Amino acid sequence: MTFKNCMVHAPARSMLGMSLVEILVAMLIGLIGMVIITQVYSVSEERKRTTTGVGDAQITGNIAMFTLERELRSAGFGMLSAASNMLGCATTAFDNRPNRGAIAFPTMAPVQITVGAAGAADRLTIIYGNSGSAAEGSVFRAGATAAPFPLKNAAGFRVGDLVVTSEAGNCRLAEITRFTPAALNDVEHAAGPYDYTDPSGTVTNIPSHHNDTATGANTISAFLFSLGRNPVVKTYSVVADKLKTRSLFPYVGGVQDPDNDGWDDAEIADGVVQMKAQYGKDTNNDRIVDTWNTTLPVTAADWLQVRAIRVALVARSGQYEKTAVTANCVAPTNPTNSVYWSGGCFTMFNAADGTDWHRYRYRVYETVVPLRNMIWSTDP
Repeated sequence: MTFKNCMVHAPARSMLGMSLVEILVAMLIGLIGMVIITQVYSVSEERKRTTTGVGDAQITGNIAMFTLERELRSAGFGMLSAASNMLGCATTAFDNRPNRGAIAFPTMAPVQITVGAAGAADRLTIIYGNSGSAAEGSVFRAGATAAPFPLKNAAGFRVGDLVVTSEAGNCRLAEITRFTPAALNDVEHAAGPYDYTDPSGTVTNIPSHHNDTATGANTISAFLFSLGRNPVVKTYSVVADKLKTRSLFPYVGGVQDPDNDGWDDAEIADGVVQMKAQYGKDTNNDRIVDTWNTTLPVTAADWLQVRAIRVALVARSGQYEKTAVTANCVAPTNPTNSVYWSGGCFTMFNAADGTDWHRYRYRVYETVVPLRNMIWSTDP
């Protein structure tokens, strides 16, 4: 029997597989796809970082402005009344704790603007009391030296309150230690310890920190103002792209005062690069702000013209862009992507590492804060 081989052999050429050209074409297509995917991912990631950076700047700016506005609304509480005030007076203050001694107390005013040199950020010093009872100054009924302050009426004053004597443009800080038993309108301010009753009713013997033995003299024309137990004397400034505070009162010391300069230091917000402020003044006494400037008031009458504060903060995104995204500010026709406010153009500075400020995105936060304690205390 004869068998016939019926197997059909494919041509040799069909057994060779992919050629080099086909492999190279496939690799090229793959590389093109990888480049496209990388570019899309890179652009997406860059936009995500930009969006995140701008979002962080918005949060930073909002927190910083909220904190600053809240403090400004309280400015001036307990410092003036319809009868008298202690605005603009030079204040002598003392603290017997370490790093303090004779305190360089700022000008007695609700808000003091210190203009930054050559366009640098301004500083704001804010003062207000926290007394829950004594809203107006009380007049002396007779002269006083180191003896108790002889008030016509000591109602509203409390043991432990920090008080300020005001007379003829001079002020002095003291601490109430007790009321003379035989004359309850006589306010004592001894240098030694005294019994203090806290809000819970607990009596504690504590030292008087702010009574110096050299108390000075006052006459019948003097007034005594109460700033309460924990007044606020605080300075806001921009340092190293951060909004920071230095607190003279209240003062904790220790780790809160790392540089041992007698002021507590705290950081409010990171990424704040500029701050500018102006006084809103009523120069014609019609109870309407008609002038905005940074001219520092000198006399009490000048301070009474200040009815509002206009303040602006600049928060910066942390994303450094590949190209310039912020234009130069040229008043009064400012480009929409430049950094300006109602007071004019901000002066911008390059970072210490040499990066260009034009390649960052910024958010400007501006507000006008009425100084309600100035308005309520002096208006009929």
